[in-house]
Amino acid sequence: MGSSYATLDLSQEWGYYTSWDSALDSESPKDVQNSGAYIFRPSRPDQKLQTVKASSATFHNTSGVIEVRIEYGEPWIQSTYRMIPDNPYLEVEYTVGPIPVGDGRGKEIVTRFSSPIKSSGTFYTDSNGRDFMQRVKNYRPTWDLNVFEPVAGNYYPVNAAIYVEDNSTKEALTVVTDRTQGGASLQDGSIELMVHRRTLADDNRGVSEPMNETDGGVTAYPPYGNATRYGEGLVIRGKHRILVGGAGGATLARSVMDQFFAEPLVFVGSSTKKEALRFQMTGFTGVVKSLPPNIMLITRKRLTDETSSVPTIQFLIRVGHQYGLGEDEALSTPAQVDLADCLPGYKITKVEELTLSANRNYDAWAKSRLDWTGEEAPMSRGSSSVRDDRTIIEVKPLDIRTFRIAVRS
Repeated sequence: MGSSYATLDLSQEWGYYTSWDSALDSESPKDVQNSGAYIFRPSRPDQKLQTVKASSATFHNTSGVIEVRIEYGEPWIQSTYRMIPDNPYLEVEYTVGPIPVGDGRGKEIVTRFSSPIKSSGTFYTDSNGRDFMQRVKNYRPTWDLNVFEPVAGNYYPVNAAIYVEDNSTKEALTVVTDRTQGGASLQDGSIELMVHRRTLADDNRGVSEPMNETDGGVTAYPPYGNATRYGEGLVIRGKHRILVGGAGGATLARSVMDQFFAEPLVFVGSSTKKEALRFQMTGFTGVVKSLPPNIMLITRKRLTDETSSVPTIQFLIRVGHQYGLGEDEALSTPAQVDLADCLPGYKITKVEELTLSANRNYDAWAKSRLDWTGEEAPMSRGSSSVRDDRTIIEVKPLDIRTFRIAVRS
């Protein structure tokens, strides 16, 4: 595939791991840890992905959008690939389910992207949409790892993005998700993501039932019933966005992941009346002008109205830097934001910086926090720099700053 950055030979497969069930797989009475809601464990520790073959492809080219719809030998997997003009990514929309369990086996459904990138057993996953964490296959940075689960032991949570890259060339493959999934890179240049699961044994970690969700529901729990699931297994639908390029995986991910993870919500309504509806506002913008390309307006919330005991109009404004240190030559630098640009139509009268959770004055917190020994973070800051008459703030890489702002119309 190609993007505005580079071209890369890329293949995708669908498949599954069968879930460990101690009643079927255990060779020791002590080996009873099943795969379930909290534990992923294939039926064999070194199990290979059981791939599903594609059976047909249908091509569509409408208004410049190239769409390929793939069906597979298993009817419960379908995928659609879209190349949209001016978008630097390939969109993969998938539908998976109901997962069949008639053979008595739970299954963990995985899609795998493979490329020739020389990633040297290393890949990166985001930490709750913020910093990227380096992951090395069969390795832990703080202790010597004995590998007993070469598949499950290399899976990590992926909240927003995962990537592999060649450290020497910065050629990278990035997959951006639309929800949290498990991810790994078990072969150089590959990324696999677990999109759906259905197990038939309880992992004994507190749920007290298999992860066998169905569309019909479940009968009453004891002592009023036997908690039996009925109906078909769940069907899920999601999207992956695939980016390739020579600028590094973090840069590719950061360029799109926030807009995908926080997509606008579209609401549609109807009216029984024939006349046109008169909307109070036909358009809205929350900013006077575009923010810097590495800054996201995370929160713009009105805190007071005519029913509030506080006489002034107040807003909660939270802005975040989207890039980490060293991830991008131009965008991993501090950026300046004028808070007034986030409040069109208002005049700022008072600004107070708060902690991230917006429940405490930032300076009061900074003075009372524990003074830890060790090296200071390279981009750390002391007291708040904001004043009522100084609304331009600096936001450092991966920093999130929160403000309570009083205004007048």
